[in-house]
Amino acid sequence: MLRGAELLPLGAAVAAALTAALGGAFFPGQRLAIGLVLSVLAACWALQRRRPPLRPEEWVALAVVGWGVVSAAAGAAPLAAKEALAGWLVAWWLWTTARRATPRAGALAMTVLTAAALLVAAGVAAEALVLGSVRVGGLLESPNVAAALLVSTLPLVGALQRDHERGLWRAVGAALVVAIALTGSRAGLLALLAVGVALLPNGRARILGLVSGAAAVAALVAWRFASAPEALAWFRPAIWLAVLRLWAAHPILGVGPGGLSDAAGPVRLLHADHVGQHPFLITYAESSPLGLLVQAGAVGLLLAAAALAMWLRRGARDGSLSSPAVRSVAAAIVVMAAFHDFVAIEAVLWWWAVALGLAEASTGRDEALPGLEVSSEPGLAAALRAFIVAAVILWSIVQPAWARWLWQAGPRTAATAARARAAEPWLSEPLDWRLRTLLAEERWTWERAAEALALGREAVRVHPGASRLWLNLGQAWYRTATELGPWPDAVAGAREAFARATGLEPLQPWAWLEWARLERGLGRLDEAAALARRAAAAEPNAVRVQLFLARVELDRGNLEQARAALRQAQAASALRTRAGLSASERELVETPGWQLRELEEALR
Repeated sequence: MLRGAELLPLGAAVAAALTAALGGAFFPGQRLAIGLVLSVLAACWALQRRRPPLRPEEWVALAVVGWGVVSAAAGAAPLAAKEALAGWLVAWWLWTTARRATPRAGALAMTVLTAAALLVAAGVAAEALVLGSVRVGGLLESPNVAAALLVSTLPLVGALQRDHERGLWRAVGAALVVAIALTGSRAGLLALLAVGVALLPNGRARILGLVSGAAAVAALVAWRFASAPEALAWFRPAIWLAVLRLWAAHPILGVGPGGLSDAAGPVRLLHADHVGQHPFLITYAESSPLGLLVQAGAVGLLLAAAALAMWLRRGARDGSLSSPAVRSVAAAIVVMAAFHDFVAIEAVLWWWAVALGLAEASTGRDEALPGLEVSSEPGLAAALRAFIVAAVILWSIVQPAWARWLWQAGPRTAATAARARAAEPWLSEPLDWRLRTLLAEERWTWERAAEALALGREAVRVHPGASRLWLNLGQAWYRTATELGPWPDAVAGAREAFARATGLEPLQPWAWLEWARLERGLGRLDEAAALARRAAAAEPNAVRVQLFLARVELDRGNLEQARAALRQAQAASALRTRAGLSASERELVETPGWQLRELEEALR
């Protein structure tokens, strides 16, 4: 029977297992449930009156989270930063809790994690069977996430083996290996090889295992490329270079936790089929060290490297690195993290934190867990600490999930938007929806203009890094200037908003196009033509951009340039029949038929 503090490592394993079983807690309802569980567990952890002191590497790892707060203050995505920092903090807490597990608690916690891994494996197998193909994630949205969980659990299965149960645990390990292969994750297969080599004893057995394993993995990777090709694999070096360029612009603070997708507008990548030149927006760095570097800057990465060095030094000193379980879990994490960015994926971070902590605890070299004797610490201090810890979890995980659940659970109305905004003031989606609803109305009045401008200003205040929000604000000012009168404030406001939108997304044509329309409406044809050409340079196959450019050149009397733009619009319009276009590419080649016919008549 476990008592008191012994239950906490088991609770950590339950939290990680529940996150995976609920599909990674990517959706509001799932996150709401996980956040509530975590808040209770964190409060119980904080209520302990006597705990082992934090070790130096744990303090330095916590400093990574502290530096993330500094980076977030300079970032432009406050809600994403809040949630990302919560994920890092919870991962740190789960790791420090799991590595202090007693043998009884550790064995139970590893059993819970293994059971959850079997559930994930069953989901992968079921999806592969139904679809008749690999590259599946089962319960999780990404096959690489599923592989990251499964491959880091294999060493725990080895640690749980007992002589009288060896057959059972071997069968469990075989099931996990099959599921890893079914995910089709190349990094997962490489990590599987690393785990196998780390588990084998030194000498001839390890060499033979490495050679045969490498051959098997090479064959599986070749089969994976042939059966389920993926263009992203070839994009990875380009993504790494683009992320490094982005980091070079923010070397110390980074772009802020959770701010990569907002900041990646200037480094969009060329698409494989070239219908759209820059539709690929980098949302993950495709490498966890690079993801930490670009989001927390050089200081954040150096702190993480210092914590790792201190951990390795301690492991070498106390002999825990000689444990096959610790070596193999660390090997799995290193390989998976090298090729995928899990910095903002809580399901993986939390699972890895628990798995590594339990592997460390299984070595038996950790200091004994102190008893439950009441210390001299006042109970009020522990209660206050528990309240603060639980409040942080509720604020950073539960509150945003509750707001998103309110926003997505029912029909979208102004009342629903108001409730969601009241639940989470940093949530910009309700503001974005309401403003776009107003912009879609044909009649623009002073009342609508006032509401739209207020919404737009608030949206860019709570999420200043989102180009689409600045574009919406610019369109609200544009309609005010063109339909209610070109007041100086309206014109200046539109130009400022469009300038911010194009600064954040210079390789997308739509903000450039809207800015050009504003200038044409004000009679500034040369400026309108220059902006339209910027839009066309960003995406030459944007049909609406080319039609607008043809119209402006016609207004300026440049017939040959107008005809050239029209020909480009016609050629781009013909691409709309191509199969497999992405949503962004379909938007590019969308053809306003009446505009096309008008210009064809005018330029005959």
